[in-house]
Amino acid sequence: MNVFPTAYFPSVNYLKEFLKCDSREIEVHEHFPKQTIRNRCEILSGNGILVLSVPIIHKHGQKQKTEEVQIDYSTGWQIDQWRAIESAYTSSPYFEDYCEEINKIIFTKHEFLIEKNEAILAFIEKILEYKIVFEKTDSFKNLITPVKNLFLEKDDLNDFLKYQQVFSYSKPFTPNLSVLDLIFNEGPFCRKWILSTEN
Repeated sequence: MNVFPTAYFPSVNYLKEFLKCDSREIEVHEHFPKQTIRNRCEILSGNGILVLSVPIIHKHGQKQKTEEVQIDYSTGWQIDQWRAIESAYTSSPYFEDYCEEINKIIFTKHEFLIEKNEAILAFIEKILEYKIVFEKTDSFKNLITPVKNLFLEKDDLNDFLKYQQVFSYSKPFTPNLSVLDLIFNEGPFCRKWILSTEN
C-alpha cells in the first residue's frame, strides 16, 4: 500500500504518481505540517507562480492530526482565491467548462480540510473518467519515499511533457503546477498527462 499526503488541488505529478499505484492510502493520522501541499497549491499568474492556500484553525499548544484540521473561514480567503484563479485563467480554453464546479468546491464550507480535498479528488475523477479508489489510514504510517517532483519542487523537470499555458507566448513553460493549470488549459485531454505512462 502506497501512502500519500492529502493535497489541495494537487500537482500534476502528484496525481500521476498517486494514480499509477495499484493501491493507495491517504495519511490522516500524521501531525499536520504547516505550509505544505496539504493546504497549498501553485497556479501560474501573469506575474509568475502564485501560491493559493487554505487557512486552518490553529489550536495553540496542540498538535493536530490531519483528519482533525478545520478550515478557517473568518478571512474570506475564498473570494481572494477565486479572483486570483479568474485573473490567471479566464482566457484559458476550458475556463468556462470547469469554472462553476471549481468555484463551488472553493466556496463550499467544508468543515475539515480533508473533506475539501476529497471533493477535489471527486471532481478530478469526473474529468478523467477514471475511478479514483483510495483508503484513509487507520493509524500513522510513513509516507512513500518522496518521488522526484512529487511535491512543489521544480528542479530537473526538463522531461516534463509540455502543454500550452495561458502565458506561454511571453514566458517559458512552468511544469508541475496545480492540476488547475492543466485542467483549464487542456480540459478532458489532461488524461494524457495524468494517466499516460509515457511521460
